[in-house]
Amino acid sequence: MQSILSAIFCIVWGLGSGIIIAGGIVAFITIIGIVPLMAHRTQTTHHSNYYENAIMLGVFVGSILSIWHIYIPIGQLLTSIMSLAFGVFVGVLVIALAEVLDVFPITDRRIKIKKGVYLFVIALALGKLVGSLYFWLYPISTQLK
Repeated sequence: MQSILSAIFCIVWGLGSGIIIAGGIVAFITIIGIVPLMAHRTQTTHHSNYYENAIMLGVFVGSILSIWHIYIPIGQLLTSIMSLAFGVFVGVLVIALAEVLDVFPITDRRIKIKKGVYLFVIALALGKLVGSLYFWLYPISTQLK
């Protein structure tokens, strides 16, 4: 009887925690307006429902795959495409957050850049790309041995 109550408590606790965390993430993405921003920038506002459905499907599938460790033999090509999509999403999320917090106008006023702000953003993105590639291609754990 004790183990059944413990299992029920764990199920309720895990479900409640998951709902709270998922709600926080969805609220964060909604507040910074990543879906309308991407739809506006790509001039595809008529497809906003598809974007929102894709995000919800991704959250659902990601939740299932994190609970049950299901092996899906998808190959290196599809893994590379998915990794690129994940990177694009994280990059868009960071840029949307920076735009909402007005990081670029504040930086512009502080360092007085008048021309070439887009080069500054591209340099930041390339720096992130090079750093990520270095991290994954040359793991620090092999250097510590």
